[in-house]
Amino acid sequence: MSSGAEQVNTNALPKEYIETPVKTIFKKFANQRDVSLVYGEPIELGLQKVVPVAKIKYAVGGGGDGNGGEGGGGSFKVKPVGVYIITPDQVKFQSTLDVKRLTALTVVVGGVLGLLSIVKGR
Repeated sequence: MSSGAEQVNTNALPKEYIETPVKTIFKKFANQRDVSLVYGEPIELGLQKVVPVAKIKYAVGGGGDGNGGEGGGGSFKVKPVGVYIITPDQVKFQSTLDVKRLTALTVVVGGVLGLLSIVKGR
């Protein structure tokens, strides 16, 4: 029987916030999901500034059981794209992609495919 005093339901009380590694990772990407992940810090060289640019892909996931057990994982891929070169006179983008090499590769692959189609046609 009850003595008139209310019993406290511990499940109804709010849980204490605990900073965990998974929560730290989620907060970092939630706070910096803007251009600061893509554009690096400017590098000053005399009167010119160089701003590195990258393409970034990331995926993170995690979970927990509510009792302190949790886990998480993720994948990060950073690919340099080029740099912006800023001078008092102009802003110029210089790609890391070598156009001459890409053109040569396209010609070679096209030539090989052309030879294969000729040989296969005989």
